[in-house]
Amino acid sequence: MPSPYGVFVAAGCITAVLWLKTQREALGLSENAFWAAVWAAVWVMVLGATIGAKALFVVLGWEHYARGELRFWADFGVGFVFFGGLLGAILAGWVFARWRGLSFARGADYFAVAVPVGHAIGRIGCFMRGCCGGHPPHPVQLYEAAGLALIAWTARAALARVEAMELPRGSAFWLYLFLYGLLRLALDPLRADGRPERYLGLSAQQGLALALIAVALAGLRLSRRPSHAGA
Repeated sequence: MPSPYGVFVAAGCITAVLWLKTQREALGLSENAFWAAVWAAVWVMVLGATIGAKALFVVLGWEHYARGELRFWADFGVGFVFFGGLLGAILAGWVFARWRGLSFARGADYFAVAVPVGHAIGRIGCFMRGCCGGHPPHPVQLYEAAGLALIAWTARAALARVEAMELPRGSAFWLYLFLYGLLRLALDPLRADGRPERYLGLSAQQGLALALIAVALAGLRLSRRPSHAGA
């Protein structure tokens, strides 16, 4: 029998893809082209996310391997960092878009809505499983799910303006990254899964959130330059 966590994660992925399907005509894809392109992109991004999430966990938690508490292959299912997965998925998506001759910025704006929708549903699975929990009485997983739902709604509003050519392509994507960075920066102190404050009173996760915010702000600024309008 599948676990509740697995059910919610699978439901999140399916919901994200089904939402993208509702945008098929806006993406300029036929039915067959949509399923071929989107499923291929999803699997490529899942692979990139898995590699990125595990790689960042190894970098941040290398002492667990050094002390022999974890073994890389034997304990491969233990330890993934979402920020690493996000970076890996973005890089994989960019490579996929280049390979298929597609516009990364155009597709990223739609994924900026689909990803937080799926992520929000997956966080409910985290709550059901009891992982990624918060200090009592804070159900941080549910806080994040609610925040992700709000991010998805905001990104969808930005996407509508992109489609109306009121904002340049990529705007919804950068907005998603900016808002998610803010969300994690705010929620990380409430988490109870071993995140010591190491650098200037910030955890590594909060440092990564600040870096994500900075990158998103730079991306928003660059996308609004006249030379990028309508790109």
